[in-house]
Amino acid sequence: MGEKEQFILIFTGVWSLIGIIFLMVSLIISSVQKRKAKVCTSKTVGTVVDVIWKSGSDPKYSSWHPVVQYTAATGQTVNTTYAYGTNPSKYETGQTVHIRYNPHNPHEFYIAGDKTAKIVQIVFLCVGIGGILIGVSVGTLVWFLW
Repeated sequence: MGEKEQFILIFTGVWSLIGIIFLMVSLIISSVQKRKAKVCTSKTVGTVVDVIWKSGSDPKYSSWHPVVQYTAATGQTVNTTYAYGTNPSKYETGQTVHIRYNPHNPHEFYIAGDKTAKIVQIVFLCVGIGGILIGVSVGTLVWFLW
């Protein structure tokens, strides 16, 4: 195998692998959201009782997550932190939010109308497609121009 073929194989392979990983994460996020939409059939109104800072490995991956309190149909008061955060925070302490929760597990919930998970899923999808396109495009160009 020549130098050109090795370069194409490695470059295309690495970028395509990165793209596939991002596509898989996008599919997982989508699947989790579809499952939540299916099982979180009970509706209620909750209140943001706090907004907490969750630190990531790098400050740019840190975000504000609302702590939401609501009452389930069973009368159980649920106080839990939303899985998706933003920076800056989308929510303020005292804010009223519409909640969809799982009647069999009231701690499983999402904030109705919140698009954060969908945006994250779309970003991962675009980066995944972009990675594959970069790998294949550059590999093709090198093949014909080298």
